[in-house]
Amino acid sequence: MKPSREFFWRRVAMEFDKLSVALLQNVSASFAEGNREYLALQKELLREAGTEWERRHLRRLVAHHILSFAHFRARTWVEYQRALLRVRRLGYPSLEYRMHAACETLEWAADRDPTKAPLGWAMVEDAERRLRRMRRGNQVRKQALAAIASVKQRVTRKGLTPPYAAQHV
Repeated sequence: MKPSREFFWRRVAMEFDKLSVALLQNVSASFAEGNREYLALQKELLREAGTEWERRHLRRLVAHHILSFAHFRARTWVEYQRALLRVRRLGYPSLEYRMHAACETLEWAADRDPTKAPLGWAMVEDAERRLRRMRRGNQVRKQALAAIASVKQRVTRKGLTPPYAAQHV
């Protein structure tokens, strides 16, 4: 990678970190406000993107940051769903992002709207199935499966069980 592109991606990471921290520290920031801030950052970064791949990747990263912010601040399913649909439309940069989106969706449903839990469980099962296809010794596989197990345990403690578990009891 050229030094100029390496510098660009470092700056992208710093800008995302700076904005994420600022929004999470601002307790009064609504989801709509955070969404606007991330889209403004996307617009600024897209001007500096050199290739179509970089533009697509930036859009995906912004969508995932918006979804993460929605996990904390979206009050209604409509707000959260808008962020989730954007992520699904743009695609996942990696399997880790897919796992992250699935776990956040399941946790959001457990905390705010249990009627949406079946979607969260389906997303988690899909991510888990994809992760199990990776080699057993792969660190990403181990860490992601451990994270999924932890989320499943927390959600189950809140009283939400997978739809298939309820059918087989």
